[in-house]
Amino acid sequence: MKIKAIKIISFILIFCVLLYSVSRALRFKYDDGIYQFDSFYKLENNSVDVLLLGSSHSFININSFYLYELYGISSFNLAGSIQPLWNTYFYLKEALKTQKPKLIILEVYTTIFDYEYIDDSRIIKNNYGLKWSIDKINSIMVSSPKNRWNEFVNPFYQYHNRYSSLTFEDFLNYKGKEKYKYDKGCVISYSVYSNIRPKVIYITNEINLYTKVDKYYRMIIELAKNNNIPILIVKSPYSVYNENDQKKYNVAERIAKEYNLPFINLNYNYDDYNLDFSKDFADGHHLNYLGAYKVAKYLGKYLKENYDLPDRRGDPKYYSWGMNAKYEYKKTYNFELKQYTNLNEYIEKVKNSDDYVISISMLGNYKNNDSIVQSIATNFNIDNIYLKNVSYVVDNNKLIYSSSGSNQYLFHKEIGSYTDLVLQNGQKLSINRKNYIKTKNGINMVIYDKFTEEIVDNIYLEYKGNAINPTIKR
Repeated sequence: MKIKAIKIISFILIFCVLLYSVSRALRFKYDDGIYQFDSFYKLENNSVDVLLLGSSHSFININSFYLYELYGISSFNLAGSIQPLWNTYFYLKEALKTQKPKLIILEVYTTIFDYEYIDDSRIIKNNYGLKWSIDKINSIMVSSPKNRWNEFVNPFYQYHNRYSSLTFEDFLNYKGKEKYKYDKGCVISYSVYSNIRPKVIYITNEINLYTKVDKYYRMIIELAKNNNIPILIVKSPYSVYNENDQKKYNVAERIAKEYNLPFINLNYNYDDYNLDFSKDFADGHHLNYLGAYKVAKYLGKYLKENYDLPDRRGDPKYYSWGMNAKYEYKKTYNFELKQYTNLNEYIEKVKNSDDYVISISMLGNYKNNDSIVQSIATNFNIDNIYLKNVSYVVDNNKLIYSSSGSNQYLFHKEIGSYTDLVLQNGQKLSINRKNYIKTKNGINMVIYDKFTEEIVDNIYLEYKGNAINPTIKR
């Protein structure tokens, strides 16, 4: 009997392990929901000073990275895509189990919603990041019609379509990317979308909030107040702002005043933070990194002047915020590098980063006294410039490898968790078995960032008319 019992218990344990492993691979991994809670659960208790709640208007437009970089504020964007306020309520309930923030910021774009339920994708994104508890079940139940509760309470009902779309990343922690180890919930967009600046109409008329929206808006405020946590209501800027939206925000503001809460509508004062509608937006609703920086600079100043928020920069307890700041800073730095077309400016930008591995292959009939060749030699401390079929590797602004065309050496270097760099005889510049040689009559250059573990740029300069053309090509 003991042996039989051991077999049964072993079978159950193996089944549970397999079920957990399958679930981890199949589970949804969205950046606009799901991963916000994955990162939140890894935080040390009571380490969040400012909790940011709401929809994408929160996690894109009010950026936790910039608040830390500019003011040392340890904030976290715990929000989801087009998140209804009933989900925001349960997000706050869950957050308060491990965090006691000094301030809650509620972004209220979704107070203009006028429907009972949202689409299936957003139901998943705004519920499946929560750990299993009665609160998660209640959140799912309020998010979906009663006749569909079983579809969302049972995750495998939703996972069954995932089998055919699984990728290698699904089996890796953090998708195999450094970003998710330190993520603080915000999403940064680098797109640029030119908008027309809306004409803000200062009206006092009102349109009542949808009943369910009104209910959960008040419940969020009351939950914060019952926990003695100040709450700031904010409406971030967007370009499709209209009169009907304003009438609903008037109600949201009036309700805030009923509870003696401050309400900041950043659509009233674009000029105060120099918002440029031709450059600072990613689309009609969301700011890009330029606009998010301006909002964080303006809003962060208000926070520091009106709330007791310590500067956490340099504090070992907030190491992950510092690493997140470095990651997002490097992502922005890398993005800006790819916008350069002037070679001299490009090289200066490359030299200013200690995290770059620069791989160079120089092929063709160029002269070693060519001005571009000499510029590269000078900037990267290369003493000997050969005539053709040459490879160089510069790491942390130091030359670590060079070969002439007469050599047949194979250079191999591990430069990332899953990344290898191979150069051979000036003819091969390969990373993860992909050859990045784009011209065999000129200069090829690949920039790899060791911190973000990504290929940042792949450029080439062609040899034409007895000289290397300084025009950067990609």
